[in-house]
Amino acid sequence: MVRVIVLFLAVVGCAGAGLFVWTAQDTKSRNAAAMMPVATETPVPATFVMESATQFHVRHLKEFHYEPSERITEIVPSDSTLDGITPVTWHYVGPQVARPVPLVVLFHGRDRSGLSMVEMWYETARDNGFALLAPTSPSGNWPYEAPSPYVLEKMIDQLHEKHQIDREQVYLFGHSAGAVYAHALINKTKGPWRAAALHGGFLPASHQIAPQEPKPYRAYVGQHESAFEMDDIRATGEEMAQRGVANDLIIIPQHTHWFYDIGDQIAADSWAWFSGL
Repeated sequence: MVRVIVLFLAVVGCAGAGLFVWTAQDTKSRNAAAMMPVATETPVPATFVMESATQFHVRHLKEFHYEPSERITEIVPSDSTLDGITPVTWHYVGPQVARPVPLVVLFHGRDRSGLSMVEMWYETARDNGFALLAPTSPSGNWPYEAPSPYVLEKMIDQLHEKHQIDREQVYLFGHSAGAVYAHALINKTKGPWRAAALHGGFLPASHQIAPQEPKPYRAYVGQHESAFEMDDIRATGEEMAQRGVANDLIIIPQHTHWFYDIGDQIAADSWAWFSGL
């Protein structure tokens, strides 16, 4: 009897492993199918706008420490989606209305969480009636060299069951490593996203393509940015404009790489830009 049970478990284990391999391969193939083609003709140059933003109130902090508040932890729900065989947790909020609403997908900085991004965007979403979806990377970082649009679309499908999502109004926002990832997604993939806003991060032009369907982006950078070189960010903006991608570079005086002192203000300004496109 023992031998029979062991044999049965071994067979089930192999079958399960086969199923998992198939699922992972299926995700990979679907991601590949969602990649943005490179433009086959010379792109028409787009606009590059660089300006100093004086509308932000930069809070001068003595200590740089942030954790999501107890309130936001209690009121913001979560769900999960499989990326191959890996479950990915994501947080979300949305208005309870009987009509499709816009969506902003949020990407956190290295070793942070989706909840940290929701907190920065919560009031802007509540006041303007749109939904938020904020995954937490299982590794703490984002695979910008191999973005996963298929997994994000699965998350959006799941969220649509809770809050109707207008797929004509899906936008991306990222901070730091999350900004690099959002930049990769808007450049390299054909997802439903219309535009991206980035804070404290960007993907160099050498890692980007001249996309067949260029979509605009806006980059917010502190005057005292420490993680990236301002000249590199500007050069990338100018190069991507030559590749047909309209983009803005917004420089914030007295601001650093730290997002959480003015994250709520960046959210409001980003939404004003998104909604004006």
